[in-house]
Amino acid sequence: MKIIIYIIIIVVFFLAVVFGVKNNEPVTLAYIFGWETPPFPIYYLIFIPFIIGCVMGGLFGFKRSLHLNSTVKKLHKSHRELQEKLKKAQEAKISMEYETPVLEETPTDTEVIPTT
Repeated sequence: MKIIIYIIIIVVFFLAVVFGVKNNEPVTLAYIFGWETPPFPIYYLIFIPFIIGCVMGGLFGFKRSLHLNSTVKKLHKSHRELQEKLKKAQEAKISMEYETPVLEETPTDTEVIPTT
């Protein structure tokens, strides 16, 4: 699966380079109030938002990864504590079985005579 992702990344990178080479004419963007940008290659309109998106996605992914790592650590700690409690409970149950004598009913030789 990873090889497919790497191939897709290489193809997209190759297409981006070809796009940049073919579209390097300078453009000037005009805004309201007569504001204009200095001339720059047209492929900047694609590359700059793409790079910003990659950086933002990486930051959000990193934040999510930190959150998930924190959750995993908490769950591991909780799991260890529960395993210790279970072990102690099993040890207590085993020790109670050996300490508590089992009372069995034994037949008696005495006979009970009812009184009326």
